[in-house]
Amino acid sequence: MMKIKTRNISVLLIILGALFLIFWRIGLLGLWNEGISYIADNTKNYSDKNGHIIQENYSISINLADLKSNIGKVLYDDGDNKIYVIWVSNSDNINSGGYNIGFRSIGKYSLSGATLISGVHHKTLGEHSFTTEMSAKMTVEYKSKKYSSSTAGISGLNYKDGDDFSFFIFPSTAYETKEVSLNETGEVIITISNLFKNIWIRK
Repeated sequence: MMKIKTRNISVLLIILGALFLIFWRIGLLGLWNEGISYIADNTKNYSDKNGHIIQENYSISINLADLKSNIGKVLYDDGDNKIYVIWVSNSDNINSGGYNIGFRSIGKYSLSGATLISGVHHKTLGEHSFTTEMSAKMTVEYKSKKYSSSTAGISGLNYKDGDDFSFFIFPSTAYETKEVSLNETGEVIITISNLFKNIWIRK
């Protein structure tokens, strides 16, 4: 009886080992563990040459009286790719940027390739050499005035399904001229242009 059990366990281990090797060879383990970054890093089998700027502009309204109420607001959603607000904060200090907003980008990936629409362009420079650069631009309209916003930060493919990027909502000059303060309570219209569609396809 013990011999039969030992034999069954051995067969099971062989099968599991074979499945592990198969999944590793075809990339499923890497994809499951790393997501989009696994595909982006695999320059031997995937190309990002088809990525491009999206020409449309996308707008949302942000409530400065209740910053937390803006979390989850969707800027972009095509069914496969999504961008939504993950934070709106106020540093209470003009020197550290005052109001800022962060966006989370979620893409789609499989063994056949991946897409990620984001404010960030993830660009291959060479084999295992990459760079990230902000492609998006943000403008805001507040109290009948328009402002150009500056980049606060960008990330690499830090999530299995995407990245994040952020902007300072108002330029420093708007605070310096007293056009806005650190205690605003109105609604600001944010418009994002030049989103980038990152595309990785199998060669």
